[in-house]
Amino acid sequence: MDTAPIVEPPQMGKNIVLTIDKRIQTLAQTALGERVGAVAVLKPATGEILAMVSYPYFDANIFSTETVSTEFDRLARGKNNPMLNRVVAALYPPASTFKIIMSTALLSENLIPPEKKIECTGKFIYGDRTFKCHKTTGHGWLDLKNAIAQSCDVYFYMTGRDLGVDRISSYAREFGFGQSLGIDLPNQVEGLVPTSQWKERRFHERWTGGDTVNMSIGQGYTQVTPLHVADMLAMVCNSGKIYKPHLLKEIRDPSTEEVIETVEPSVMIESTIEPAVWKQIQADLRYSIITGPSVYPMANKVVQIAGKTGTAEVNGYGQNHWHSWMVAYAPFNAPVEDQVVVVSLIEAVNTYEWWAPYCTNIIIQGIFANQTFDEAVNALGFRYLIKS
Repeated sequence: MDTAPIVEPPQMGKNIVLTIDKRIQTLAQTALGERVGAVAVLKPATGEILAMVSYPYFDANIFSTETVSTEFDRLARGKNNPMLNRVVAALYPPASTFKIIMSTALLSENLIPPEKKIECTGKFIYGDRTFKCHKTTGHGWLDLKNAIAQSCDVYFYMTGRDLGVDRISSYAREFGFGQSLGIDLPNQVEGLVPTSQWKERRFHERWTGGDTVNMSIGQGYTQVTPLHVADMLAMVCNSGKIYKPHLLKEIRDPSTEEVIETVEPSVMIESTIEPAVWKQIQADLRYSIITGPSVYPMANKVVQIAGKTGTAEVNGYGQNHWHSWMVAYAPFNAPVEDQVVVVSLIEAVNTYEWWAPYCTNIIIQGIFANQTFDEAVNALGFRYLIKS
């Protein structure tokens, strides 16, 4: 005799509350615009992601339609890979944002007094190679804080050579580079922090001094995601801590809306670097904003900002194409609980317009002045930059 199958009625799924702030998400999405790249906004004191934008993107609702196979094929073949979440799954050279790590290493190792000046003539000759500074005429004599502010390559070429690859790699990993950051999303990539042993295994070649020089300005083999760069600055804000980044805030009962689970801040990395070093790095990053090349695009009357630009050389895009970085936090000198970190990455596939600092400042202006994109653009005087 056949028995009737046991039928279990479907159960309603639980409701989730995200850390994403809709207003900030819209602001960041509009600020990035139709530029291939990524933006992330996070709270360094908790690891909460307030906004995450990757362009090009797609509407996930198409996967619930009858044409799902066609749509998937279209997206898989789409220009500039719209299915890639660039914030957590795309890799780039960190470029001059890496000088934050280099400066921390130099201060921690007491390798050179921060007030000691090094002359930049526009180039650094090492062995049979000549490494150029982005300012070909040279910056002249610079101490550490001015080397950061002017993003002088020669200063970091010379000090990076003396630090050596092993110490540089160790500090980079202490900032979370080369490892998963544990965000509650699939497919996050770990990136790469090279070592001499890695190069020998990967290419069967010895690590050279030229490799170290390249690494010292965030070029060469080092690869990171925008989230790695955001968490690097979060460590500076937190004076040595990185909280596990997360998008999930709460889980609630679907019927009663009772909170079942709350995601609490969790320290993922804790540094042993002295508090005085962090205080100096914070001050130097503020100095970089008010005296460096980004002084105009990052000028802000509402809130004080600290941060660092980066311009990554990449092959295959022709002239006048670079990955453009800006990573910043605000308010400077405020309690970390009140601060936000914003990172913008504009890929080299775009026509170069140095949009990353403008994008970052618009987002910060919108957050702290409670303004829309248009209001922030007008307040900052950037309207002339917006393409009609």
